[in-house]
Order: sequence, then structure tokens, then C-alpha cells
Amino acid sequence: MTEKRILSLAEDNRYDELKALNVLIHEDDVGMWDRIFLRNPASNNPEFHYYMTSDGKIIAGTSLIRHKLRWYGSTIDAGEIGLVGTLEEHRKKGYSRDLMNQCLDIMRSEGIPFSFLWGIPNFYEQFHYHYAYPNHFTAYINFPKSCSEKWEKDDELHPAGKDDHAAIQELYNAYNRAVTGSHVRTTEIWEWYFHLTSGKVRSNPAAKSGWWILDGTDSGYAFVTESGEGKPSIVRELAATSEVSLKNIVLGIFDEFPNAESLDFYHHPEMPAGRWLYNLGARVRSSENIWKGSWAGMVRINDPARLLRLMVPCLNDRLNESKFHAWSGEFSFSSDVGGAVINIKDGQVGIHNLDGSPRYKIPARVLTPIMTGYQGFDRFRNDLTDLPGEILEIMSVLFPRNIAYMHDLIYIDAEFNEPSSKLGK
Repeated sequence: MTEKRILSLAEDNRYDELKALNVLIHEDDVGMWDRIFLRNPASNNPEFHYYMTSDGKIIAGTSLIRHKLRWYGSTIDAGEIGLVGTLEEHRKKGYSRDLMNQCLDIMRSEGIPFSFLWGIPNFYEQFHYHYAYPNHFTAYINFPKSCSEKWEKDDELHPAGKDDHAAIQELYNAYNRAVTGSHVRTTEIWEWYFHLTSGKVRSNPAAKSGWWILDGTDSGYAFVTESGEGKPSIVRELAATSEVSLKNIVLGIFDEFPNAESLDFYHHPEMPAGRWLYNLGARVRSSENIWKGSWAGMVRINDPARLLRLMVPCLNDRLNESKFHAWSGEFSFSSDVGGAVINIKDGQVGIHNLDGSPRYKIPARVLTPIMTGYQGFDRFRNDLTDLPGEILEIMSVLFPRNIAYMHDLIYIDAEFNEPSSKLGK
């Protein structure tokens, strides 16, 4: 009889075999596994990596990386599913599904209310993951150099040194504090990023890729990667305290890369610097919409009531700015991933656990994007015809389209040499 088991690397550290499996399944060189799931301090814990064996041979694997994310002014635990796959000769037997269910059980037992992955369509929906974050590896903004020709530079941009690291961290936290989905980076992760991009470990030490910080009262920073032709390939991360500081950052990058005719930005167009860039003449490189069938951020709301409770200050603000600022009432809902009771008294929102039969049904494919802010509730009004008109209006007020952007720099190490391994050897 064939014996199948699910184990973690913490239980039986068969790192080399699991790496070989991922190289085979995902048609990737050894580098991706080593870079992202071995050397990154966010994911190099052997307890985060799981595999299934059949008669002792590894036939399928996945990872569940624990993160801290911002959620409407609060910090939440989140689980990221990564590198799900089964050897071709063992597919169509439910092994990846078993591993996914194992991860969901682990998150349930650990009380993790939110999960995400970067996935393809038509598989993860069965586990109630739905597209809710645009692909942050896309340049949404292109800024032509010609738009900056009449600007005057007040402050200088310079390569960030060790003494600038604390200032960059403070700027990142201040700029992203209100961005739901942004990563809360530990000191260890920051040190890893800075180490990767230092001159000692760059694959091309002469390149200008790296962190740049602005001197002066109006501060800011940018992380820029170079194309190898004297041109910046992308502004991967940006924080600016004002339009003035943004102008100085842009001018400084053009000074460092004089051959560049324009700059591309990985940056949500509705974040402050995105709006400033558009006002100053930036072009739309891509919309923040997820294209049907594309590879993008999928989310599973594991605990709707808990996450809604963290949203209460934001929900109150939205309600108090509407005609429902003094409204009172209550309605309950269920979904494929759980439900909640929304109780409003004199315009103040309270969230309670669902106890009993809900009045309304809101599918997870609707609940997920409206809670992250990727889509406003109005987008789905025609799908929820059983909700009364007044409740539809209130839900539209509570859940407008918002900034949904889960940006992080997990893949910056693809352009650099890596530090030594901590896991597996």
C-alpha cells in the first residue's frame, strides 16, 4: 500500500530534494528557490515549507510564509502561499489540494485572519482566494524627462549609506502607514535588503542600482535598479514627503542617469507620489486593474469579523461623511469564508461574530475585493439583488474603492548576489 505523508522541513530537512522538485515543477533555475525561500529572513524558517511524500519520495510541495501587513491602520498576521506544485506524473490526484488544505488548517490553528498568494486563475478559487491586489511587478507610471526641464532642484539626491538606513525605514513606515496591504518590515529584513544592495554583493559593483536618499527639509528616498546601459530600468520603491521632495528625487535620478529619456515607476497611481507624478505630466503605463486571466495578487479573508473590527475607525469615518451619519440598524451576512454582524447605532459601527442564521449572503468573490479596497461595493450591486436598497447604499458608503497595493521588494535579490544560507545546509 502506498504511504503518503505531509511533512515540513522542520520535521525532516530534505532541502535539496525539495529544491530540486521546485526547479522541475516551476521550470526555474536553482536561484529562485535559494533567493526567495532560503535566504530571505522572512521565509527562511524550515517550519514554513511543506512537502508530500509517496513511499518516501517527495512528489509535491508548497510554502506558507508568515508576514505582518498593514490593515486600515492596524497590523495583522498574514500567511503567504508560495510555490504550490506536484510532479507531472502525480498530478490530478488531489495532492496540491491536500497541501493547500494543510496550509488553511495551519492558519486556522494559528489564528491568521488573512492570506494571499500570487497565482494563476482557475485553481485557487476553489479555496476561496480571489484577485484583490494588482501585480506590483508592473510599471504603472512613466514620467518623461521633458516634463522636468523647467524644474529647479533645491536639494541633492545621494547614494544612501549606512547612516541613512534608519531614515529610510522611518520614511517607508510614514509613507505606507495608511496603505492596506503594505508589508511591515522587521529590522532583520531591512538589514537583508541593505546588504543585498550594498556594493560588496552586487553582481555588478560598478552599477548605480540601489538606495538613494534626499538631503534637505523635504525628504524622501528611492530604490532604483539599473538596466546596464546607463539607464535606470525601474524606480522600484519611492517615498516622498511632498511634491517638492518628489521633484528633487526625479531630478536627482535623471542627473545620475543622463541617458534616460523617461522613468518607470512601480508605484500605485493613487498613492500621494503617484498623484503628484500625474499632475506633473506622467503617462499612464498601465492601469491598476487586474487583467482577466493574469498572474496577480489573490486574497483569502480567513476571518471576516476580525478584519472588519479592525476597520471600524475607517468605517465610522466613511459613514460620518455620508447621509447615514446618524443611521441606526443591524444586518448580518455570511460568505464562503465566514460572516459577521454589522451593527450601526447613531452612525457608529460595531462588528460582532455571526451567531445564528445570517440575513444575507455575500460571496467571497465579492467580499474579498471590497474589504481590500481593490473594488468598491458599487461594482457588485447587480450581483446582490437580495439586499434591500438602503443596505446597498450603506454598503457602498462603507466599502468604496480604495488604494489596494501589496508592494514589497522580495524579488530585488534577483539582480544581486546573495548572502550565505541560513536554512537547510
